[in-house]
Amino acid sequence: MDGGRIHRFHVARDVEEALSLLSAYGGKGALLAGGVDLLRGPLARVEGLIDITRMGLSSVAEARGGVTVGATSTLTQILESPAARRYVRGILVEVMRAVAVPPLRNMATLGGALVSAHPWADLPTALVALGAEARWRGEKEGKAPVEDLYRGEFRKTFRTAVLIEVSLPPWDGAFAYEKVGRTRYDIALVNACCGLGIEDGTIRWARVAVGARPDRGERLPEIEAALVGREPGEKLWTEIQELVEARVEVGDDRRAGRAWRRKTAGVLVRRALIRAARGAAA
Repeated sequence: MDGGRIHRFHVARDVEEALSLLSAYGGKGALLAGGVDLLRGPLARVEGLIDITRMGLSSVAEARGGVTVGATSTLTQILESPAARRYVRGILVEVMRAVAVPPLRNMATLGGALVSAHPWADLPTALVALGAEARWRGEKEGKAPVEDLYRGEFRKTFRTAVLIEVSLPPWDGAFAYEKVGRTRYDIALVNACCGLGIEDGTIRWARVAVGARPDRGERLPEIEAALVGREPGEKLWTEIQELVEARVEVGDDRRAGRAWRRKTAGVLVRRALIRAARGAAA
């Protein structure tokens, strides 16, 4: 390796070839799809780039009432997909529009966003809330809910594996996504994705995830439990907002303080729940 330069560039024809090249580089190879994360990260240890965009992993399709998205699908492809627009009242389109600017959405891939999983990112919060499941190939095929992946050493897994697709299950209800950044296209200072299922005026299921805390998005089971069996309304939303502010785990960084994040998380969850309730009742 000379001055941090990449020595070789490969175009993998299939998953097997990509895995073989990764193995041959012994930790000094990197997969390339959108390239956004590679551009912003250090390349000093990368000797070879392996382009995986021609392996047939760029698709968005309805499957078993949900949606399956290929790992190299760009955010723009997802945003423009009829299948994504139909999925749970357009929640995927809503989330994609909140990510960065159009030129970056044209480059960034769902797989790259899932694997890099930056704490401030929009997509990990939404994927966790939606119950997304990842499928990959390494020495053997693996499958796991994204939420479970993020609890383990997922980056270690993907050093020697190729993400194949992400599956999103069907939901009988509605979701909403909320985010606060310094500008419309800025990374999140706090974000939230919430979903509700309502039957006969009562909340039957709830999903609540908060991210950019500044840690990665994760669900709040205690908040979900407090919603189930209740009647939607201002009294409940106020109660939930106060509960989020009391229980959500947040921290300080150079972009925002703990007290501000705690208050803002409560507000964003409230806003998302109100919109999800309207969608679920429609």
